[in-house]
This record gives sequence, C-alpha cells and structure tokens, in this order.
Amino acid sequence: MNGWVGRCLRVNLTEGRHTVEELNPALLETFLGGRGLGITVFSHEVSPETEPLSPENKLVFSSGPLVGTGAVTGASCNVITMSSLTGTIACAKMRGHFGAEMKYAGFDMIIVEGKAETPVILSISNDTVRIIPALEYWGRQTSETEDMFKKSLDNQWAARETFLVSIGPAGERQLPMATIINDRFLAVGGAGIGAVMGSKNLKAIAVKGQHSLEVADGDRFVQVVNTLINKLNSAPLTSQSMTQWGTAFLVGLCYQKGILPKNNFQQSSVSLKNISTDALENAFALRSRGCFACPIACIKKTDMKHHAYEGRGMVPTYLAIGSLGANCGISNLSAIGMANMLCADMGLDPVAVGGTVATLMELVEKKIATAEELKIDLRFGNENAVLDTLRLIATKKGHAQRLGPGAKAIAESYERPDVFMGVKGLPLAPFDPRAIQGMGLHFATCNYGPHHLYGYTFIDELLNVHEDSDPSGIEGKPALTKRYQDITAVMDSLGLCNWPLMGLKFKNFVPMVNSCLGTHYTADDLLLIGERIWNAERLFNMKAGLNASDDILPKRFTDEPIADGPGEGQVSRVNEMLPEYYRERGWDEHGKPLPETVKNLGLED
Repeated sequence: MNGWVGRCLRVNLTEGRHTVEELNPALLETFLGGRGLGITVFSHEVSPETEPLSPENKLVFSSGPLVGTGAVTGASCNVITMSSLTGTIACAKMRGHFGAEMKYAGFDMIIVEGKAETPVILSISNDTVRIIPALEYWGRQTSETEDMFKKSLDNQWAARETFLVSIGPAGERQLPMATIINDRFLAVGGAGIGAVMGSKNLKAIAVKGQHSLEVADGDRFVQVVNTLINKLNSAPLTSQSMTQWGTAFLVGLCYQKGILPKNNFQQSSVSLKNISTDALENAFALRSRGCFACPIACIKKTDMKHHAYEGRGMVPTYLAIGSLGANCGISNLSAIGMANMLCADMGLDPVAVGGTVATLMELVEKKIATAEELKIDLRFGNENAVLDTLRLIATKKGHAQRLGPGAKAIAESYERPDVFMGVKGLPLAPFDPRAIQGMGLHFATCNYGPHHLYGYTFIDELLNVHEDSDPSGIEGKPALTKRYQDITAVMDSLGLCNWPLMGLKFKNFVPMVNSCLGTHYTADDLLLIGERIWNAERLFNMKAGLNASDDILPKRFTDEPIADGPGEGQVSRVNEMLPEYYRERGWDEHGKPLPETVKNLGLED
C-alpha cells in the first residue's frame, strides 16, 4: 500500500496477548489515517459513556500515511482516548520520531486495551512484540525510564534507533493533568492521556523497525518534496524565526497585540525584558533539533543547570513561557525552563499545570485560599513555589491531593468557578481571546478543549501569512475558524506538522499527498475529509453529554475588558460569532449537526 503499512497492532493487556489486523481500505480513503482513522476506530469501539480510567477505555496510537515516507514534516502520530480531565474525546499530537519508527516497525496503528495486573512496557521491534514486566521502572521519571530501557538493550545501535513514549509519576498516580512524553522530553499535549495510560499499568511503549514504505510515484514525490523544502527555506517565518528561536518568537508578537496573558488572564502588560528572544539567547545555549523529515528544526535543546533540574533539556516554547511563565507572573526564563522540564519528567501537561497554578495564585491573591492552608506560598511571581508545586502535584500525597485534580476542580472546591480560565475542563492555552477573536471562537468550540494546536487562526490573525486578518475584528472569523479547524484535522490525519503553514498554503501540500498515495485529491476534497473528522468528534462528544452550553468562554473574557496593555478595553465577542459559526458548520442553533450535514459527510453510522 502506498504510504500506509496497512496493519494495526491490537494489544490486550488484561490477557497479555496481541493480534495483528489488516486496516480497512475504505476507512483509509474516508478518513486518511492518523487522527481521522484513530477517531473513527475509537468511536466505534468505545462507548461515549465509558469511564476514562476504566479498563474499557482504550488508547489508540495512529500514524498518518505520509509519516516516515520523507514527506515534508511527515512525523506526526496521534494518541486518541477519553480524557480523564475533560471527559471528552482527546487527541494528542506526538512529534519527534516515534510515529515514523512505529511505521517502520510495521504498524500504522496500535490499539491498547484492558489493564495489566502489574506495570509493563510494550516493546515492538519489527515483527517481535513483547509485554515486559516493568516494576523496576515504576515510580521513575520519564527521562530515567528512557535511559534505563535503552541501557537494557544489548546492542547500542539498536538503543539509538529505539524510540519511547512513557508516563511519569503523574500518569502512574492517574492525575487528570497527566500526559505522555516521547523522545525524552516532548509533551504530546492532551491532558488526561497520561492518566489513562497509567490506569492500564502501561509505563512505556518502545518501538524500533526496519521495514520500508512505498510511495506511488517516487520521482514526482521527490520533486514535490524538494520544491516544498525550498519554499520553506525562503519563507521568513519558517527559515528564520522558527529555525532560530522555535515558537518562542511568538512572545514578542503576542505582547504587541495584547494577547500574552498575565496573572491568570487578569492582565496583559508584561515586561519583555526578561522573556524576549534576546533574553532567550542569553539564558540558554540554543541547539536545534528537528522532528523526522523536518527542515525547520523548531525544537531547541540546551543543557540545564538549576537546583530544580540539571541535564539535557528543552528551551521553553511559547506555550511554556505563556502558561508556566507570564500567566503565573514569572519572567525568569531559567525558572520557566526548569518548570517545563519538571513537567516533562513528571509527565504533566504544561497548559493544564500552568492553568492550575495560576488559578491557585489568584485564589491566594483574593484571600480565598491561604498559603498556610496550601502549605506553599503560591503568589504570582513566586517561581520557587511554582517549582515546588510541580513536584508536589505529581506525588499526590498529603496536601498535594488538593492540587492534583486540576484548575476547574480546585476553583469549584472554593466555590469560585469564575476563577477557572478554561473550557470543557481544560485551561486555556496562553492566548487572551479578547484580543484575538478567531482564536477565542476556536477555544470555545474545539472538541478537545481550548488548545491552539487544533485551529491555527493566529497564522492569519497575528502573523498575516495568507491574509491580513485584524485580530480584534469578528467579520469573517467564523469561516476562518472553521477553515483552520478543518485544515488541522486533515494535516493531523496525514501525519503532517501544522507549523509549515507559516510558509506554505494548504494547497501546496496536495501534490505531495497525491504522489505519495496515488490519489487524485483536490484541496477541497481534503478539506471535506477534515470537516468529516471534526463532525465525527463533535457527534461523539454530544453522545458523551456535551452540548452548546459547553461552547462558551469564562465571563472574564466576555464581560470584563482587558485592563491594560495594547489590548486594553477589548472583550471577546464569541457569543456574537457562534450562530454564524454553527451555520458555517451546518449545525442547528443548539450546535448539533443537522441530519443533512451528517448524511452529506457520510456519518450516519
């Protein structure tokens, strides 16, 4: 099969056995692979009423058809399950090399079901699949787990070519904010996924393979790939900004537009002096690292030396600087970097953790909670307290039990749900929706909660790459939001990173898709598949109990104007945009897909 391997590995941990299944070609044509295929298989096999931490929940690792072929940025693998934090379907993006190695090991998809009696590691090396006892790994941080497993292999070259995804102490203790970590320190997003993996007593999955992949038209494929690489190497954002600083270059731009939040979204005026790209270069020795087949190399590595963490680490991204830094009132890049690495080692989602810490800080600021009660001095700007909190959250012991459930649960426990800045149980990614209207609409309607990685409206609203879209305006934003949500669903399903959209148009990818798969898709054909995927997720969530009342932002964003900075006076107009967004999607006024929409998208079943 062109691009696809055509095989799925099903692992039943309860019974300690595995089977290999052939993938349905009709599903591959309808949903492409990756996210689309994973969502479809999951929704057919798991009831929306399933408890996320029960053995009946499943973990689906699904790699797109372009992954491992050499397609530009063809590295993304998606992890699908029911989130223990949001109670919705969750899909996490896994960067790095795991997805490609999974394909080389002979599988497009891995389905993990049931629960092992004791901790195990799933080891896959070509056609050899083993479920290995892992008691000695339990309780260890993710970096320790990876080092230990690779040292256990007889062949050092095999160790170098083996890639792991693992959970830390947070996942083992089934914290709702737990995620999984791959390639040593890359968080996949998707808070709650780590808890599901922990509930199955699955410490890690290791993959290594030597199988080859085929493409339909090799000469044409290579030609298209080279053309796209040249385009990326000549576009300013993908050849300079992302290559030099990674996503951290967004800090200055978001500050200039009043989008960068401070102190749990209470303010937007922050000092750039200590968190700008200049400060980044002064604080860290930046070394670039790319995911599989990526010419951009936006991941920045460095050596960390700090009392909280010492060793190989990752330079903080925009996400870390915003969530663990500015939104907690912290501007020390070294401390932010340490917090980010602690999250990776403990297996914690940085957005969920940053939002939880910021919520606690506001409760302390308003004297609703006290340092004495929390046994930790969580004031805005207290970086040492944040680092201590990250360690405590993962222990789930003593007073840390109150921190573990997450921001929404904490706010509700103090009878102040208004202090929780999130949607569908997940804290917002660090973009103030009052100053970037399309992103605010995406946050309200995203199937996985308010994460920017599933609707890149800022590419036009902030960066003006493909069109000059005023972030403060709402005209055309429902259509823009829908378009980027559908594009992202397609890219995730193909296995492509979305960052190249900073230098390429979506239609530029179509020849690469067709020459790889032997298809004749148009851009509109692919966008229709993206729309199908988005609606399939929506239908699953509605069966799980979500409805239009969940498509809302906290009142802080709709009722309280930004108090200071470049975005002063702005509020989110999401409620004005929702009716038009529903019409664009072919949904009724309650946000439910209309029967004709379901039929036109082939989702009757």
